[in-house]
Amino acid sequence: MDLKFSSKPYYPSLISSIILFIFVFLPWKTATALGVTISTNGTGDWGILTLIMSIIGAGFSFVAVPRIRSLGTVIVGLLAIIGVAVYWSRLQGLGAGYGIIIALIASLALIAAGYLEYRKLIQAEKPEPPPKSAPPPTQPPQT
Repeated sequence: MDLKFSSKPYYPSLISSIILFIFVFLPWKTATALGVTISTNGTGDWGILTLIMSIIGAGFSFVAVPRIRSLGTVIVGLLAIIGVAVYWSRLQGLGAGYGIIIALIASLALIAAGYLEYRKLIQAEKPEPPPKSAPPPTQPPQT
């Protein structure tokens, strides 16, 4: 199967990937000490996986074959969630920043976009049942 790219992207996965990319650079963990708030973005540790998946997700939105695009988007979203979840589990008592929460939501949006597109493809491939024919008209009794 030849992988072809389109000039028109699949917008739900492209927008989710862009949002995910942006929020990797915003606060993922925060700590307050002596009245000073310190925050760290998601470009370290397992956040790198999420960053890479956001770039790959944007690339998948330009794939012209809908089945490959939808399944690839679901896989990218799952890997991005893994990156977010492992990063979140390693916060070690620090607070979760708003960036990691929005990144989690954007990862879920990637999965939803891919799943809904795949489901639409499956529905389009199902053969339509033949229309039910009406029973022949009955003739009135002749007297």
